[in-house]
Amino acid sequence: MTESAGAGQALQVTSAPAVRVPVRSVVLLERDIAYDHGAEQARIGVDVVLGDGDTQRAELVLNPSQMYATSAKLHRAIRAREAARSIGGQ
Repeated sequence: MTESAGAGQALQVTSAPAVRVPVRSVVLLERDIAYDHGAEQARIGVDVVLGDGDTQRAELVLNPSQMYATSAKLHRAIRAREAARSIGGQ
């Protein structure tokens, strides 16, 4: 942050532009998912891993249709994993 003022002028304060750090990944926390019936939302704790290595704790919030869609996608991924393991003998 810099401050500047000439003779008889008001002090002007400016700050450096914010630096945006890209998100590298989002990791689910190993705890239960909370469901808020009143808000009809599921809340999943996550760590957001930034490109510089820092992490920020956050929540992934899903409405009912997002919960169903995510569930279906996860089931497909689990079936694909099981099929690959049975073919690969692992």
